Parts: sequence; C-alpha cells; structure tokens
Amino acid sequence: MLRGMQKLGMALLVASSLQTGSYIIHPPLVMAIEINLPDGTSCNGEIKNGKLNGRGSCQYANGDRYEGDFRNGQASGRGVYVFANGDRYEGSFRDGKFNGSGVWKFANGDRYEGELREGKFNGTGIFISANGGRYEGRFQDDIPTGRGTYITPKGDRCEGEVRSGQLNGRGTCTYASRNSYEGELRNGKRHGQGVYILANGDRYKGEFREGKFNGTGVYSFAKGASYEGSFRNGQMNGRGVYSFANGDRCEGEVKNGQFNGRANCVYGNGDRYEGEFRNGDKHGTGVYIYADGTRVEGTWNNGKFQQ
Repeated sequence: MLRGMQKLGMALLVASSLQTGSYIIHPPLVMAIEINLPDGTSCNGEIKNGKLNGRGSCQYANGDRYEGDFRNGQASGRGVYVFANGDRYEGSFRDGKFNGSGVWKFANGDRYEGELREGKFNGTGIFISANGGRYEGRFQDDIPTGRGTYITPKGDRCEGEVRSGQLNGRGTCTYASRNSYEGELRNGKRHGQGVYILANGDRYKGEFREGKFNGTGVYSFAKGASYEGSFRNGQMNGRGVYSFANGDRCEGEVKNGQFNGRANCVYGNGDRYEGEFRNGDKHGTGVYIYADGTRVEGTWNNGKFQQ
C-alpha cells in the first residue's frame, strides 16, 4: 500500500556549522538574514550563535522548500516541507527530521495522518489512498505493522494483526455485502480456520485457503439443512454428508455441490437408497429399499426408475 518515503533533498541542517563570513556575530545578538549557499540553496530567517534559530525558510537547489521552526541550524518544532515532486508534509520536526505528529499529502492524492519518527511513519496513524481505501493502526518504518484495520473503497472492513503490510493472524471482517468472517488471515485473505456468516443466515465453519472454502468444513443452511465434508475452491467437492431439514441424510461423493458418483441415503420416512447419482439425482444402477422391507434394484435415469 505504501510506497517508500521520500527522503529530504538535502539535510535540513543548513547551518549547523555555518560561519557568517564577513559578518561578526556576537552571541546573544539575534538578527534576520538571508543565506545563499554555493549549491544554490537559499535560506531566510533568524540567526543566533551563527545558526538558524527561530522562524525561517529554505529554498533548496533541487526544488524542495521548507518553512518553519529552526533550532541550532536544524528544523525543529512545527513546519511545512514541500517536495519538488508535489508531496507535502506539515507537522513536527526534530533534529532535522520528521518527528512527532503530522500530515503527509502525496502528489498522487494519497494521505497519511499520524506519528513519525526518524523521518518515517512510526506509531499510530491513518493512511488514506486516493482510491478511497484506508488503513488505520500501527506503523513501523513506513509499513503497517501491529494492530490495524483495513477498509476497502467499497466498504469491506478487516481488523487484526498486521505483518509486512498485510493482515496475518487472527482477524475479523465485515463486508459491504453484510457477510462477515472471524478467523485466520494470511496476506490479507481468509486462510486457515475460520467462520464465515452470510447475510442470508447461512454459515460455514472450517478450513480456508486463499480466501475460499478449501479443506474440511461444515456448511449450515439457514433453513436447517447442512453439509459436512470436503470443500474445494469455495464449493462442496469430495466426500461429504448432507443432512436435510426433513430428516433425509445422504453420504457419498460430491462434485460442485451435488452428489455425483456413489452415495448412500437414509430418508426421514425410513426408506433407503444405495447407488449412483448424477447432479443430485439418482442416476445409474442402485438399490432402493422401502421402510417395509420391499426392495427395488435396477437402473435410474435422472431420478426416475427405469427397470
């Protein structure tokens, strides 16, 4: 999310060892003076003890400029630093570096508000992207690190542990769709064990990989049915058990959310079926056993008995 911090075009220490040439300064004399350095830098401000002290400004040869407080020749206090590329920082300085709290406005429309230390984003802050996305939380050396919250332009919101600029570890997410997630995250995606609740009341609990249901889990439908078994790429795939609200229960091979292949079913009325399925219907050879013991064996086609 963050691009590397711009470095100062030249050190803000413009006069830490500056002698005033033909001027003889008697401390504690304070005077306003213009300083022109050989590299083309020009500074104006109050000079005390041969150094900039108090309010001042510098126009640097590379096009950057600074206006604000100086102490012992260094930017210290409050000030504004404008980069030649259009970036702008307004806030606290200490010993010639961005230190304290401030606002960094990037030329591309991105914005940072928060704490800085040694010229970098360090501490608590908010980074707002030009596209409307934002991060609120802890930073370390310009990178989101620690506890934080990401909010996407469309309104998805995830909070948790941040490492290397992305959510890694336990977290909670609420989505613009009104779905929600609580569990493990890796590189900002659902990965590991977690619980995903849909706005319609459906619920999945189990394994995730790369943001999707992958592995073993339980999907509970709002209307009472459930599936327990294998998932792949967000769909029910592999060995699994469907339990229906009416008491029916089927176990077997599932593909794309439906039984395909061999399966065994026990129905709520006591009937049973053992045989082949296709797209959720009895299809192929099988045996149907009624609750009273009557047995029918033969071939089914799209759910209908043939012989």
